[in-house]
Amino acid sequence: MTDPTYSRQGNDSSRPLLNDNDDYASNRNNSSGSSSPSSISSTSSSKRWISDPEKGLEPRSFAEKQQPARITTSARWSPSFSSPATPASVLAKPLSVFTSLRRVFQRNPATVIGGRYTVSLRQLLGLLAALTTISLLGFINGLRDSRSAAGLWARDMIGPFMHRGPLTYVYDAAALAEERANYLPLRYGLAHAPTDEAVALERYERVRGKGTHTSLKKIQTPMRRETRMEREERERRLRAVRDGFEHAWQGYRKYAWGHDEVKPVSGWVRDSFNGWGATIVDALDTLIIMGFDREFDEAVEWIRTSLKFDQDPKRQLPFFETGIRYMGGLLSAYDLSGEKVLLEKAEELAGYLLNAFQHGTFPTGLVTSDPKYTSSARWFVLAEVGTIQLEFTRLSQLTGKPVYAQKALDVFRALADMTTELPGLFPGDIKEDPDSTYTNYHATVGSGVDSFYEYLLKEWIIQDGNDDLSRDMFLSAVDSIQNYMVSRPDTGSQEYAMLGAVSSKDKSINPQMGHLACFFGGSLAMSSSYFDRPEDLTLAKQVTETCFLSYRHSVTGLGPEMFTFEPSNADGTKFKVNTDTFYHRRSSSTEYLLRPETIESVWILYRMTGEKKYQDKAWEMFESMERSCRTKIAYSGLRNVNRPGSYDDKMESFFFAETMKYYYLIFSTPDVISLDNFVLNTEAHPIRRV
Repeated sequence: MTDPTYSRQGNDSSRPLLNDNDDYASNRNNSSGSSSPSSISSTSSSKRWISDPEKGLEPRSFAEKQQPARITTSARWSPSFSSPATPASVLAKPLSVFTSLRRVFQRNPATVIGGRYTVSLRQLLGLLAALTTISLLGFINGLRDSRSAAGLWARDMIGPFMHRGPLTYVYDAAALAEERANYLPLRYGLAHAPTDEAVALERYERVRGKGTHTSLKKIQTPMRRETRMEREERERRLRAVRDGFEHAWQGYRKYAWGHDEVKPVSGWVRDSFNGWGATIVDALDTLIIMGFDREFDEAVEWIRTSLKFDQDPKRQLPFFETGIRYMGGLLSAYDLSGEKVLLEKAEELAGYLLNAFQHGTFPTGLVTSDPKYTSSARWFVLAEVGTIQLEFTRLSQLTGKPVYAQKALDVFRALADMTTELPGLFPGDIKEDPDSTYTNYHATVGSGVDSFYEYLLKEWIIQDGNDDLSRDMFLSAVDSIQNYMVSRPDTGSQEYAMLGAVSSKDKSINPQMGHLACFFGGSLAMSSSYFDRPEDLTLAKQVTETCFLSYRHSVTGLGPEMFTFEPSNADGTKFKVNTDTFYHRRSSSTEYLLRPETIESVWILYRMTGEKKYQDKAWEMFESMERSCRTKIAYSGLRNVNRPGSYDDKMESFFFAETMKYYYLIFSTPDVISLDNFVLNTEAHPIRRV
């Protein structure tokens, strides 16, 4: 039979057809004399039941509510329907979800859904049970694979009820295997894959902590499990950052390959840091972290064949920048890739940097590859002498030669013997004299001193907590910062605060803070966890919020190089907030140099608190940079953050090493360059903790 609404004509093919306007009961009574199997009884029982060979018995009260069946001449009654279907016969047949859907919807007694097709209560319950079973199986399978569609659905639906607090990202063996398998084709694109996939996977695992070890406490907080929408949003932002890095890298590669920097507006080149291809070396580890494996291999080949440190033995090399950019970049890239040429180059460079120590304990600010051309010095910049310890300690660990770490740590020992009017806080310019006493100076955590305080903590970390001197010096500095350097808004707000320049003589504060000082929020956050100092985390959040607000309240959404507030009391412990501009624009240095310090602290706070608001702040900052700094070639700094389009045509190598790396890391999964596996130097080069 081709249509359930078959003909009811019996043997009389000329019988007129029923139409939708006929009365069903009337036609039934008029056919009472027919002997056809389809005849409808005219007895008294016909008032209660209607017989139908396909349906069995149907209550008349229900049938009268239905529209009459349309009868066609193309479909005839078939003897196969001579035996009415009963509930028992229907249920006796096996129910298959995929092959018996039509049977489920056939008509039978006790119908609960009317119309052209009806379903019995038992069949409806059976269908619901089957669908529930399928859903349950999908949910169970989703628990095994949280990245499947069913798993994402299940996690989003019940996750908020099961997990009220933070959860650790769980990576079982199967999930890790799948992620590794998908790493090249899905995450990063085959265009950037190396010829040897095993090499790429080794780098992938090193970025996620392979080979690291520490006995110190873990400071990264377990992260709340993402919903599907949160993951999609995070990965969309991650791709945007990676695309931005690739845009800048291709601009440098096209216009300035082998030079220190590209000028992102004009396309000219700059050689401000020895002319050794600073951008190439500074960007090495970022290339690995972001999965640009072929670009990394190309850069390593250039280093192997073209990077020469001794081309000009008389050239004056900046000790500080050479150490953090070149040596830090080479060591970090070696840690993440295992490329031996990088370690060889790092050790060669360290041999030249040792020339800076030939006249005393403190390294000179300028050094030459030939020691006879390296001059002595009487005054030293604190950050320059106190920002080599991390790199030299790691080099000693890798080479087994203690000379590098000894030279670097002797600097800390000499500084510890000095006396300062503010305990633990030094002036920017110092002399090499262990009996020196410093009074009547201004102390900050900004330019000239910043990375010294940063390295006190990080030297203790890389030595796995075995350097008590560095720890004690750091905590002494933090205590003085908490006691003397903090200035707060006169509105009474506890949301933000700033670290100004404090006078060692009268302890008054100049409420002025540089962008470079914004890194200290991250250091305070790590201090709070390592040393159980909750007051440090509070201040870390307040200082980082001030730095972020300096971005938000600028016209371009980017932070100025130096922002100043008007003091509201004599000692500067309170400052006034401009309701329109936040900071005082006229007395501030409003250039933007693509600096990383604010996003650095935002990233560390995110990893340590798990609060998504820090990702949102980072995205707001990144979008502002995209709108205001992106050029056809790369990204340019601004002469004035309150004047859009005021390009300075500069993009230093730290933009690749730090700024874009921190933006990428805050949208990565927390196992990528974990704070529990790596310590980052002041140029954001991750050093493995072993």
